[in-house]
Amino acid sequence: MLQVPVLWDRGQGRANPADIASRPAPKYSNRGSERLLAAARVAPVLRLGPAPAKLNLALELTGRRSDGYHEISAVSQTIDWSDVVALEGNGDKDGPTPAVPDLQVWGPEAQHVPLGSDNIAVRAAILLRELGLGEPISRVALEKRVPPQSGLGGGSADAAAVLRLVASVADPQKLEAIALRCGPDVPFSLRGGACQVAGIGERMTPVPALRKGAFLVVVLGAVATAAAYAATYPADFSDGSRVERLAAALRKGGPLDPDLFGSGLQPAAMRAVPSLGERLRRLTQATPQVRWAMTGSGGAFFTYQPDARAAAALARQVAPACPGATLRVVMPLPGTSD
Repeated sequence: MLQVPVLWDRGQGRANPADIASRPAPKYSNRGSERLLAAARVAPVLRLGPAPAKLNLALELTGRRSDGYHEISAVSQTIDWSDVVALEGNGDKDGPTPAVPDLQVWGPEAQHVPLGSDNIAVRAAILLRELGLGEPISRVALEKRVPPQSGLGGGSADAAAVLRLVASVADPQKLEAIALRCGPDVPFSLRGGACQVAGIGERMTPVPALRKGAFLVVVLGAVATAAAYAATYPADFSDGSRVERLAAALRKGGPLDPDLFGSGLQPAAMRAVPSLGERLRRLTQATPQVRWAMTGSGGAFFTYQPDARAAAALARQVAPACPGATLRVVMPLPGTSD
């Protein structure tokens, strides 16, 4: 039996700005909990890797298709807040690989994760098996760190990690087509870095990833993506010009205007979860000098700061005003081609 390590916790027992929160730092599975360590034993591990979350720096709703999907225009950026995915094959066990891989989940957000084939990472493993790509997976082990239903794309990142780990030798365009079958956000999570995204998520144009600065992310609540989209009004739609201006600024490498950040889904998210508005009001009252922007369908908000030290100082100011919220200092991540 092989114990799954966590390879991406950079704190190593020291104070880490990314662990600042209005509650104690989460107990990850390499921090001494026998219960969690027992849950993390997977054998044999075929692949092990991170599943980085993302920020939608800007998102606009640009239309609604006849099939019910919404057209968007967005600039998305991966960040160094990751789940951890491990995949197990049948190894020397007798019998066939199960049609639906077993799912083991632990970590600070484990209680919010759907199980079985309702989990998008499990569905990705099933789809790969149906297509005959890679070795069949008998178990998906997931350390869930990124809060679900926060607009951070954690579930899509988990599915993308499964695709990346199992079918890394597949043609990139073919793999992105498979990713789209898993979910609209999965193709970007598979590619990573920074992209201007259009359609329902299938059209991606790389833009320069941020290489400096840091974000403070404040998760004020959970908003189901379907509920946010269902609550949209005609006034929530726009022409995509704000996203175009942000993408142009990234290409030029100049300073970024914080007024370009934010999600066109914010009014709908507030309608879907009315309590989110009151939590945002407390956040903005505590930090009148800060421009906060929602990512995706909510309920995480972010602000761009000059560096991690400035973001950590702001977190200390925010925490008393947002009891129960999760705060995290994150850094932008480049893509594989950057």
